[in-house]
Amino acid sequence: MMLRRFGLLGCLLALAAGAARGQVCSLDDVGVPGNCFQVYSTSGQRLDLNGQSGPTVLCAGTQIRVRYCGNEGIPRTNIRYGIGCTGTNTDTVTTLTVPGAGPFVILQQRPNPFPAGGNGYPPARLGLQYSRSFEVRTPPVPAVQVRYCGAPFTQVFVAVTNAQANIRYEIQLGNGPRQPLTQPTGAAYTVPAGATGLTVYANYTDVLLCEGSTPVTFSAPPTAGAPVLQRLAVLPTGLAFTFSGLVNDPSFRYVLEPDAGAGTPVPATSTTFELSGAPLSSCYRLRLTDACNLLNQSSAVLCPVDLQATSADRQNTLSWSQPAGSTVTAYDLLRDGQPLTTVAATARQYIDQTVTCGVTYRYQVVARSGAAASVSAERPVTTVAAQAAPAPRLTASFRPDNSVEITPLSAAADTASRLLLRRTVGTTTTELPFTRQRPVVDQPGLVTPAQVPCYAGRLTDPCGNASADGPSACPPVLAAVATDREGNRIDLTWAEPAGQGSGWRYRLLLLDEAGQELSSSALSATAQPVQAPAPPADRQVLRYRLEATSAAGLVVFSNVVVVTRKLLVAIPTAFSPNGDGLNDVLEIKGRFLKAFSFTLYDRNGVEVFRATDRAQTWDGRIRGTLAAPQVFSYRFEAVDETGQRIVQRATVTLLR
Repeated sequence: MMLRRFGLLGCLLALAAGAARGQVCSLDDVGVPGNCFQVYSTSGQRLDLNGQSGPTVLCAGTQIRVRYCGNEGIPRTNIRYGIGCTGTNTDTVTTLTVPGAGPFVILQQRPNPFPAGGNGYPPARLGLQYSRSFEVRTPPVPAVQVRYCGAPFTQVFVAVTNAQANIRYEIQLGNGPRQPLTQPTGAAYTVPAGATGLTVYANYTDVLLCEGSTPVTFSAPPTAGAPVLQRLAVLPTGLAFTFSGLVNDPSFRYVLEPDAGAGTPVPATSTTFELSGAPLSSCYRLRLTDACNLLNQSSAVLCPVDLQATSADRQNTLSWSQPAGSTVTAYDLLRDGQPLTTVAATARQYIDQTVTCGVTYRYQVVARSGAAASVSAERPVTTVAAQAAPAPRLTASFRPDNSVEITPLSAAADTASRLLLRRTVGTTTTELPFTRQRPVVDQPGLVTPAQVPCYAGRLTDPCGNASADGPSACPPVLAAVATDREGNRIDLTWAEPAGQGSGWRYRLLLLDEAGQELSSSALSATAQPVQAPAPPADRQVLRYRLEATSAAGLVVFSNVVVVTRKLLVAIPTAFSPNGDGLNDVLEIKGRFLKAFSFTLYDRNGVEVFRATDRAQTWDGRIRGTLAAPQVFSYRFEAVDETGQRIVQRATVTLLR
């Protein structure tokens, strides 16, 4: 029979490393000789490496054996072991299963070899109790990250992402030997021929027989070609890059590399990437590599463009620089986001002269390198000017409607410059309303060779500069007068153009009612008046215009002058339709008779004849019968070329 104390076992688990007497359970016999047992594996390997008194760590789920190590020579069957301080699981079998992670107490119960006392044993005590506390850990499971290297892959880069300092790691590639994994944070290993996977093992450095492992089956990564660096753009705070051709696989690494210094990793999921603080003095490439640095494929090189923009004297100067390293085929210049021009790859400066003073422009330079491009930062510059533009020189010429067209002989230095004009006729000067329309059109009113409109102007630009007044420009002014009753002799006088040139030659143009030229003739400028060429007999209204050509080839025109000749009609007072060949028919004669009506009435007011054309005549017959001699009345109505209406009433006598 076991001693009565075995039925009274009970204790609480101590959380500290032991009480003052090393007690674990409350009924332990502390300090009694023979308190000793050791833990072994089922194969006989001792597991409590730190000895009887030191801490021992056991592995959860393993089978252990417990052996008494005192010197009393107590039979094995008389010593029992249990789990926990209650002793409810005491048995005589010394093979135990270590439970899950956490504190673990093994209780030993043995007979007292000296119940009468002595040799340090307590008297009157039949049984003795002793317990030890162990730490229990679960087997470590390594989290393994594998990156494939080479194309096709010949190495693997292996890293343990949950590595701990108190765990040692080993790696087995294929069926090869296990070898230390000396760099858990990552190292490259050669893949043996035929290997289809690897296994990483983990063991605690302070625990025996507590191993975890993670197997990995090889799978080759996809194929990746050289990345493409499509665009480099200069930003206010750095550089922006645009990529293509990146393969999103963990085995591939992309690094944005400058000419010198360390590169910057780029996520494979990126199509754009910004690099803050990047210098403009370096060129850049995107390199494809892997964890083992076996792959090495790079994009073409792009170099940033450093643009500066300044303005002086009504022109903007662009200057740019670019490090050597990329092949530039041409530079595209942009103004306000729109193409301005393209210059050669050797150019480093451009002067923009088509600008307006006071206007702010934004410029960029794009270096084209094949299909790739390097774009400078956008540089704003406001066009300035410190000097006024030259005084404008003008040309003045009449239009066919007798308005005057005023045109600057040269374009203004600034497209936004204001051209302010004044008209002088005799002693009267008038400021013309401002307009941006070119040419400027003015209605000078009635003009004569003695009253010629002359024009002068000045330029003001948006920068506040104003030019001096330019010279006056006067168009030629023509006058025409009929000097005979029929209007067949026309005398011409004119005022020559002024302020527009010299050595003038003249042509007189005869125009139709639509302003189209009917004929022309040269005029001599030696003396005035000059007689115009004989006018056409069929034109009532004569429209003349003077064309003047300077020695330098400038052509200006005069006003259009009109000479209206009188419409004439001749209707006989009598006619004798007797067949003698003299006055046998009544006919209408005259000139400029283009639209008329002639109506003849008998003494009773009955209409007997009507004509609307001079070819229509009357032979004295009424409804085929020759009329008796008598007096007929008529009404003649015509509209001349000027629109004037002419009405005439009289009588015609029919004689025999």
